[in-house]
Amino acid sequence: MVEKRVGKDSGYIFMGPTVERKRKEVKPGQVLIDCHKSGIVVSDNAGSPWNKCTYYAHGSVLIDAAGKLIRQAAFVETIDPDGDVTWSILWEPGEGKAVYHFIVGTGKWKGIAGEATITDMQRRADDGTMPSYKMSWELDEKNDLTVPAFEPKGPYTNKASSLSFHGPHVTESIRELSNGLKLIVNTQIGVLLPEDPAVPSPRGYAASYDKGVTVWSHGERLADVMLLEDTDTEGDMSWLVHVWWYARGRGLYKFVGGTGKWEGIRGEGTTLPAILKPRTDDYHFLRSGIQWRIDNPG
Repeated sequence: MVEKRVGKDSGYIFMGPTVERKRKEVKPGQVLIDCHKSGIVVSDNAGSPWNKCTYYAHGSVLIDAAGKLIRQAAFVETIDPDGDVTWSILWEPGEGKAVYHFIVGTGKWKGIAGEATITDMQRRADDGTMPSYKMSWELDEKNDLTVPAFEPKGPYTNKASSLSFHGPHVTESIRELSNGLKLIVNTQIGVLLPEDPAVPSPRGYAASYDKGVTVWSHGERLADVMLLEDTDTEGDMSWLVHVWWYARGRGLYKFVGGTGKWEGIRGEGTTLPAILKPRTDDYHFLRSGIQWRIDNPG
């Protein structure tokens, strides 16, 4: 049983330089940069989920032809001294609006929800950065049964299902902790085909690039926690959180945001129970369903 409690925190993140992995033009005048950062968190509250944590973020920065930020989205993993973990999504829809949204946690941070907002950015001569933050968070049993961040702002007006063909999880790094957790940081690429081509969908005829972690505990595979990055045929993008606790059945999706025709998207979905065709290799072929609406951008 998760003890219900709330808290606040402030501090800063001591980040190393941005490590660029690759870049591509997703549409004329828009370049997507795949990159990651590592660091440590200096927290003012000893009872905070970020107190004395290591920090790792893998995400993408979308810029225009002049180099101006359009969007930033990143999967963020923080590990405290006891080996308890929180995962969050960094979402920056414009300059000066960067927010971390808590998705899920382990150990004492099971049932976490809340946000950390970047309040200031100090740049270092060695290409590192020191963003300051203010945080509010809660622990509640109900948060562990869903994806608490990015709530919809009203009823859904659209729905669609798609076929997902994904390659294997490609391991980036492995962290084996003394408390029995094993965290396999990985990426995955795939394609998404609509079940009904007549229904426009952010996940129809889209290329998908996923970043996240597979969580093991004492030899048992527990979950995948991923940030999904989908790009449609016109170069418009949408990002989703995907959390799949394998012992609980279906995986869950929740939209983070989008660009172009998917600007202001809100919604959610699940994996669908029928596997299209079992495979003997480590590729994946399954179905998913989503519901969404387009709210005012912001």
